[in-house]
Parts: sequence; C-alpha cells; structure tokens
Amino acid sequence: MIKLLLLVAALIAGIVVGPMLAGNQGYVLISAANQTLEMSLTTLLLLVIVLFGAFFLLEHLLKWLLSLSSVTRGWFSGRKTRKARELTSSGLVKVLEGDWKQAEKLVIKSANHSDTPLLNYLAAAEAAQGQGQLHQRDEYLRLAAEQDSDSLAVALTRARLQCQQHQYEEAVATLQEMKSSHPRNPLLLELLKQCYVQLEDWPALLGLITPLKKYGSLTDEQLDKLEEQAECGLMAQISLHSGSDGLMGHWNSLSRKAKQNPELVACFVREMCARNADSEGYTILREALRKKIDSRLISLMPTLKLTDYHPAIVTLQDLLKYDSNNAATHSALGQLYLREGKPKEARTHLERAIELHPTVADYGYLVEVLEALNDKAAAARLSKEGLTLALPSKI
Repeated sequence: MIKLLLLVAALIAGIVVGPMLAGNQGYVLISAANQTLEMSLTTLLLLVIVLFGAFFLLEHLLKWLLSLSSVTRGWFSGRKTRKARELTSSGLVKVLEGDWKQAEKLVIKSANHSDTPLLNYLAAAEAAQGQGQLHQRDEYLRLAAEQDSDSLAVALTRARLQCQQHQYEEAVATLQEMKSSHPRNPLLLELLKQCYVQLEDWPALLGLITPLKKYGSLTDEQLDKLEEQAECGLMAQISLHSGSDGLMGHWNSLSRKAKQNPELVACFVREMCARNADSEGYTILREALRKKIDSRLISLMPTLKLTDYHPAIVTLQDLLKYDSNNAATHSALGQLYLREGKPKEARTHLERAIELHPTVADYGYLVEVLEALNDKAAAARLSKEGLTLALPSKI
C-alpha cells in the first residue's frame, strides 16, 4: 500500500513539476569507466518513476506466482489427505467384516497421509492378529505407541488382543501400567477381571471387586457370583497347599456376611471333605443350617463321611419342624437312614421327597431301599418310573 502511494505521489509530482521544467529541463551527465550517459533532468525523473513502477509490478508478479505454487501444493496435499481418509474408512469396514488381509493393506497404505495415524495402526494390529501374525501385530502396536506413548486406547487394544491370544500374563502387565492413571475405566477393569479369572489369580480378583462395584458395568447379581467364584477358587488353592488347617484358618478370617453365604459354606464343606476333615465340615454346615435353611447345604449332609450319623439325622429332623415340605431334607434323611441300615425310615422319607420333587437320584435310592426290604415288584416299577424321568421328553 505504501509503495502504491509513493508511486502515485511520484506520478502526481511528475505531472505538476513537468510543465514547470518544460522550459528549463536541466542537464545530467553520468560517466562510468569509459562510458558516458547524457540526458535531461526531466528524462531522468521519468526514467526513475518508470523503473520504480516496473519493480513494483515485478514484485507483485513474483508474489502471485509463489502463492499459486503454495495453493497447488496445498491442493495436492489435500487430495492425498482425502484419499487417505477414504482408504482408512474402507480399511475399518474390512476390519469389521473380518477381511484381515485387505484391511491391513488399506489402513497401512493410508497411514502416512492419514489425519488419524493412531487409528490406522491400531486397526492394522487387529488385522495382523486376525491373520495369526503376532510379530507384525506387535510392530503395529509399537508404531501406534509412537503416535501417543500414553494413549489408553493403545494399551486397551494391546491388552484386548493379548487376551484373545490367551496371553493373559502379558495382558495383565499391560493393564497394570495404565491402572494407576485410569483406575475408573470400565473396559480396563473388565479386561483385568477376565485375565484374573483365566489365570485363577483369586486374591487379585477379590481385590478388584470393589472397583468393579464402583466403576464397572456388572450387575449386583453378577458381582456376587464373581465374588463367590473368587472366594471358592481361593479356598480350593488354600486347601491344596495348606490342607484343612489352613482352610479353617482362612474361614475364620472371613466376614460374618461371607460365612452366612450358602455358596461359600458349600465350597468350604466340599474342600474340607476332600481333605478328610468331614467332622469339621459338618460343624460349620450345621451352624449355617441353624441360621438359614438352604437346599444346597442340606444336600451336602449325605456326602459327609462321619463316624456317627445320628447328630446329622437329628439336625435334619429339626429342620423338618420348620419346613416339613422340603424335598431336599426328606431326601437327605432317606439317604442317611439307608446308610444307617434303617430301610423303613429311609423309604418313608424318600417317597415323600419324590412326591415333592422327583429326581432320578432319589428314585435310585428308593429302589435300593425296596430291594433291601425284598419288595421286588415295587423296585421294578420304580426303576421304570425313574428311567422314564431320566429320558428326555419327546416333543
């Protein structure tokens, strides 16, 4: 703008001053080496103005050419970016379709010019694993991490792919690195839960229950089942390595709420029986049944190997006072009376159990009782009924 003003001012000056100098143009002599140049002052001024205008136009021409080059480069660059977006989109669709080879080709081809290279490399990692190329998968994950070394998306993708390949220990290591900075992420917690279950790392899974309750997506029922699974798994490990004494110590350390959980009581009793500590298991089982009648626990009574079954029979008879129509109690009593050599009493309770809730097992026990009573006809008839119950119904 300033140059344009100077040029206009020079032209105006030439117009104004020119006529004034028309009669007195002056004289200018320029000598350089052996060359001389002679002209009037008016001619020199006009020449200077013309040259100044020419330089001004040349400068604008160069700027225009340079801007045209920049626009051209931008157009080509934009075209590459648009093409990369198209290829990336097509590659992601191929990932969803499971066309791993084509997906990998498309997302990698467009990675250099993509405005989301992280997404390209993550998709390529999944495509590589889909083809069984774990080394290539890890290379793509490395390239993705170079885009953002602290990316939660990279860590979660890595862990998820490792879980799919049953690389649970590696997945746990990956997730633990991000857990401190993202303790509330539900997907991270879910992946950790899967890994702990597969690794049977029950203490770690129990430590994850509270975060899952706060930030996870599991229902209360699912969380209760998960906690029961972890606690039962831990009991099995303690029983295996520390025997019944270690298991009893662990049981005593549990909360009152846990000790009243029928599923946990059942796990404890089964593990104690597996270690030939049936008497200790019966004591815990009896106390649990006094607080809450539960068919799962009642069914465990006949599985105990006791030197004297009379206390167990008394316990079950007491339960009938509160619930005389409990099929599990009648079944357990029938089995214990059969074991005690009292077939008449066994028959009464087993027939009642079948009347309330027929099962193939109870039919089998009753047939055994009838044979002991030498009632062959009734035994044969019940055998057929039990077999009919065992066979799948025809639709």
